[in-house]
Amino acid sequence: MGNTADIPASRPWNLQYRDTVRLLQEKLWLFVRVNPKLRDNIRDINRFITNTAGAIEIDLSEFSEAYQQKFIFPDLQQYCLRFIELVSPVLAMFVKEIGYGAYGFQFQFRYHKQVLALEKTVFAANLTR
Repeated sequence: MGNTADIPASRPWNLQYRDTVRLLQEKLWLFVRVNPKLRDNIRDINRFITNTAGAIEIDLSEFSEAYQQKFIFPDLQQYCLRFIELVSPVLAMFVKEIGYGAYGFQFQFRYHKQVLALEKTVFAANLTR
């Protein structure tokens, strides 16, 4: 998945991304739960977003039919890119929390029978602004 070259060498051990998969899963679920536009239109959050060591998987068919028709159906790729930007602050805070400088996330969006794979490199959030 991502490049671990930005892991600080000063630690006596290196935290592997696979060790943090569950933590990111909880952060993504929390993000969806506190976002009313997402929360109110998703049928099952457990099937909507799943984080594995290989990718963040999003099943867009878990959105209500009305939401799908209004936001996803007109332009699937554009919706997926906007969704990645929406969750990027969560990912940036996560990358900072686990001590990485940056990480390359793989996304896999499913929309019925369509699958769209995208990637995004996220840099650690700068909390000293």
